[in-house]
Amino acid sequence: MSQIVALTGASGFIGGVLATRLREKGFRVRALLRSHTHQQCLEDIGVEVIKGNLDDGQAINRMLQGCQTFIHCAGAIRGRNKQDFFPANISSISHFIKTCRTIRPHPKIILISSLAAREPSLSHYAWSKREGELTLSREAPDLPWVIFRPPAVYGPNDQSLRPLFKLMKLGIGVQLGSDNSRFSLIHVEDFVRAVIDWVKTEGPTGYIYEIDDGFPGGHSWAEVFQSGERPIRLRLRLPPTALYVAATLNEKVSRLLGYLPLLTKGKVAELLHPNWVCDTRETVKILNWQARISLKSGLRQLETSDNV
Repeated sequence: MSQIVALTGASGFIGGVLATRLREKGFRVRALLRSHTHQQCLEDIGVEVIKGNLDDGQAINRMLQGCQTFIHCAGAIRGRNKQDFFPANISSISHFIKTCRTIRPHPKIILISSLAAREPSLSHYAWSKREGELTLSREAPDLPWVIFRPPAVYGPNDQSLRPLFKLMKLGIGVQLGSDNSRFSLIHVEDFVRAVIDWVKTEGPTGYIYEIDDGFPGGHSWAEVFQSGERPIRLRLRLPPTALYVAATLNEKVSRLLGYLPLLTKGKVAELLHPNWVCDTRETVKILNWQARISLKSGLRQLETSDNV
């Protein structure tokens, strides 16, 4: 019988690729879905959809019953304060742990966190991702779990880095940090493969795995611009002051119009942080895993597929 993988966040960028690749590998996938928006697409590839929210105990129970692996990929990325991030990024993990304890044998738990968790003082988002990790390790010391901390993830249908890559295609390089900033990147297909490899091989538990594209020491902005197919003719460095002003205005407008902002002062602090380089030593040593897609080949694929 095929292994059952329970999944949250299947309607998102990473979660959608995870669901697709898990099905291609022969896993049965059961996904918790809040709205009808992506239901048909998931059902078309054979995903069993459970309707419900992250705080819906009955839906969580239906999703997890009988599963061998649970992947928590859902999370909040928008918010003005800690409370906006708390339900999805922290308290939901407690709900899942309680349900996992009732299942025999206990399912393996994979938490998709973020490299931002390494610097929890920078933003409410980074704080919430670190607290989510601590919640898992603190409340589930006897359960089999691992945490994956990806850096910025790019690929088809990504909405975060795509605008920058589209400008690069036009010969415009937009820089958000200093010349000395270094950061890791990873293609979504490589990241998803690492997660699925861990599921298939039942790797060691109780670890936090940082994972990237294997480029030594991370990328600089200059190296990113050189990785594109087109030469950069115009290079723009956005001043930190301008970013903070834009974030402050966005926070104020979000209160007036009632939406949760993505660009906040905390997000700017994340963007300007000089070191977002993954420490992949444990990942390589324990999982014996290597990335296959370099930034140059990843950008070439995106241009060829008209995704930038």
